[in-house]
Amino acid sequence: MKSASDLALRIEACKKCGNLPKLKTILQVGKSKILILGESPAKDGWIVSGRAFYNRENKLQASGKVLNRLLSLCGLTIDDVSFTETCKCIIADRNTLDRCCENCKPFLLMQLGEIDCDIILTMGKYPTQVLLNKSIKKLGDVVGKKHYIKLGDKQRVVIPIYHTSPINPLGYKGNEKVFKELLCNI
Repeated sequence: MKSASDLALRIEACKKCGNLPKLKTILQVGKSKILILGESPAKDGWIVSGRAFYNRENKLQASGKVLNRLLSLCGLTIDDVSFTETCKCIIADRNTLDRCCENCKPFLLMQLGEIDCDIILTMGKYPTQVLLNKSIKKLGDVVGKKHYIKLGDKQRVVIPIYHTSPINPLGYKGNEKVFKELLCNI
């Protein structure tokens, strides 16, 4: 990959998913060695704010508040971690999410090969499937378990977590143990 701007131009030119609008800022960089990998950009999230988990008024969105609570268990905030999306398109129909995530996989792998992180937290089923390169029937079977993958010339730890949406009953409770017992001790 020549540069982040080169990759952003290649993503913008991609038409594998049709003419869906794309994420303009493909990476938010924090000071920690942790990267959060989301599913796809929300039309009212960092697409309009330029910051993951923030709205256009620069207020932390509900999923971000839950994630921030979890990160605080380890003395971190959302602003301390890096963030990107598996799918770079704004998906109108969630039934296409699996296909669109697979279409963006080459971009994601290029991007992750260049990012300086040691731990990747995959938020939900689709990012986990793409990064681990396997079908996940029940997310609970892999949440909180360490997986090792090689990206670029570096081995990374992948830890699946539940999506932190407040409508997800496991968004906080299902992830609390992962953050307290695993992430905070790495």
